[in-house]
Amino acid sequence: MSLAPFLSTQFTPAPRSVSWAHGAMPTAMRESKVTIKIPRPLYRRIQQVVDESGFDSATDFVVYVLRDLMGEAEANADQGPPEFTQDELADVKRKLKNLGYL
Repeated sequence: MSLAPFLSTQFTPAPRSVSWAHGAMPTAMRESKVTIKIPRPLYRRIQQVVDESGFDSATDFVVYVLRDLMGEAEANADQGPPEFTQDELADVKRKLKNLGYL
């Protein structure tokens, strides 16, 4: 995966302070957070990317990347199982026959 999209100069970090009308913070903002442990060398690499980008923290960067990856995974899941070509199906059938299953 290329980091180029994450290092784009077009990235605009979210404002640090947000004022909500009547103190009504959106539900998504009130959800609790969890800690995910990653190897320290990976964290150092992430921190280098953060230092060279518009992200405020390693956490902001990791959340951004994970949301992007989850979006891709969900989009791929909506497509259903992969379709096999006739050659691939014939190859699988041949292998199953050689193993005595067909």
